Amino acid sequence: MRKFWAISCTLAFSAFWVFGGLAVLAWIDAHSLFAVLLGLSLAGLAGGIWTRLQLLASTRDLARGERVLQQDSTVA
Repeated sequence: MRKFWAISCTLAFSAFWVFGGLAVLAWIDAHSLFAVLLGLSLAGLAGGIWTRLQLLASTRDLARGERVLQQDSTVA
């Protein structure tokens, strides 16, 4: 489940940066899609923060060094 949250977090923050950049360009150009792009960017930000909190909650029980050691032991 941790991989799912990590991938979801990456996708959500990627959407935030992509649509945020496009929203800035639309704002500079006074384009009519500014509101839509701003909404998508804010949705990406909210999704990224929420999935990051879920990821932190799922790894809170592991010690700092155990996160790496546990992954190495399952590969072998």
